[in-house]
Amino acid sequence: MPDTGKYKNFEDVKCLWMKYGATDYRICDNCFECDACDFNKQILSKLRLRGDIQERIDNLFELGQHDVSFSHPHYHFNGGQMVRNFLSDNYYMGLEPFIGKFIDSHSTIRYCTNSDFVKKGDPVLHINNGWGEVTVYAPFSFRFIEKMDINNIFSKDRHWFAIIEAERSEVLGNSINKKSYFDKLFETKVHLTNLIRKSENIGTTMYDGGEVLGNWSDVLGKSTYRDLLEKLFS
Repeated sequence: MPDTGKYKNFEDVKCLWMKYGATDYRICDNCFECDACDFNKQILSKLRLRGDIQERIDNLFELGQHDVSFSHPHYHFNGGQMVRNFLSDNYYMGLEPFIGKFIDSHSTIRYCTNSDFVKKGDPVLHINNGWGEVTVYAPFSFRFIEKMDINNIFSKDRHWFAIIEAERSEVLGNSINKKSYFDKLFETKVHLTNLIRKSENIGTTMYDGGEVLGNWSDVLGKSTYRDLLEKLFS
C-alpha cells in the first residue's frame, strides 16, 4: 500500500479503473505506477482495439510515468499547457506534446489578444479547422515577451508558442503534480478508446483494410472530436 499519510481521503487511493467504473472496488497498491501494474495490463488488454487505430492511440500516449518532469524547470497545468523555465522569471510556454499530436493536420492557430498582459482564465489561443474551433485559456497570469511563429506548431513536434514572464508564485501556485497529470492522461486514453469503439467510422475504414483516416476528427466525427479537445483544454 502507498503511504496513506500523503492522501487526504478515499478518493485519493482509489485505483484509476475504479474511478472509471471498470471495477467496483480496488485500492491502488502500487503507488499509482500504472505502467508496472498487472491489473492495469489486464484491463488494457481487454480494451485493446484492432489494427492501425490502436497503434495510433499507443503512439499518442507513449509517454511513460518516468519520462515527464514535474519539477524545475518543467511545470504542467490543467488546460493542456506546460512551461519550461530558462532564466529568472522567464519561461517557454507551450502545449503538452501529446495534445499537439492529437490536433488534426492543417489546423490553424492564432493568438486571441494583441495585449502583452494576460490574466489567469483569459483566452490565449484559438485553434480551428473544419471540425470547428476551441479556445486555450491562460492557466495563470503572465506577460508575453515574444510570440513565436505558430504556423507550424503542430509539425515536427514543436509545441512552444511563446516566451513569457511570470511570477514564480503564479507558476507554482497553479501547476499540477504527477498524479493529477497522469490521472488526466489516463482518463483521456480510456475516454478516447471508448469513443472509438462507438464511432460509426470504425469498421468501414480501419478494420476492413479500407482507407486509413488521417485525422482524429475523421475517426471520431467532427463534433465528438471538438468536444474531446475542449475537455483536454479545460
